[in-house]
Amino acid sequence: MSSDIHLGKAPIVEGLIDIRVKPADGFKSESLLAICDLIKEQYPSHKEALHLQASFEFKEGEGAEQSVRSQKVGYRFDSADGRYVLQVQHGGFTLSRLKPYETWETLFAEARRLWAHYVSVAKPQAITRVATRYINRIELDAVQLDFDDYLAAPPNIPKRLPQIISEFLTRIVLTEKDRGASIVLTQALEPMNLTNNTVPVIIDIDVFKEVAFAVDSEDYWQLLSEFRHLKNKAFFDSITDKTLELLR
Repeated sequence: MSSDIHLGKAPIVEGLIDIRVKPADGFKSESLLAICDLIKEQYPSHKEALHLQASFEFKEGEGAEQSVRSQKVGYRFDSADGRYVLQVQHGGFTLSRLKPYETWETLFAEARRLWAHYVSVAKPQAITRVATRYINRIELDAVQLDFDDYLAAPPNIPKRLPQIISEFLTRIVLTEKDRGASIVLTQALEPMNLTNNTVPVIIDIDVFKEVAFAVDSEDYWQLLSEFRHLKNKAFFDSITDKTLELLR
């Protein structure tokens, strides 16, 4: 199936671009707050991003003692219209576009614009990983539902077991030889929506590669552009013609 098909009812609930970095020597996450002044008109809301770590200590005769430590690792910025979420941390940069999704071109352009601000403040030494991830949610009619009609790789049930599926989760990791990229394809069934008798199916596609690029290189942007076609191919090859007609 072609990877360049336009869908009038695109099921994307979140699309993101993620870039991991080698931080500057002596980097402090507090310095990232300077980005606030650079983007506050479009991203007026921000809050701290915390890393939580729980530990348990067992003492003889006293039972378990739990402690939780939090460490600030960066900031989250929300756009004024609520459609973009920017996360900047010591380890990298993530820009998410939420529903309603527009186009790859608009997400890509916004990522490049905000990335320039991140680089000017964080001054990372190198690019270590690039990724794009798309989460799709397709609502199927629950009446006489047969997943074989909608998914190219539906859950396979042994014939002697009950054939009614209430939940499923499949995850495969593929290696794409030409670019050395990894494709993580996850399919999952969410609980039935009783208000409209639909069953939501999630198709989650994560394309990434560990790299070693200079910050001023164009190579990682070119790679991300190629990832777009890989994630499209993974999606369209995961659905049937019947699903495609639902989404046109």
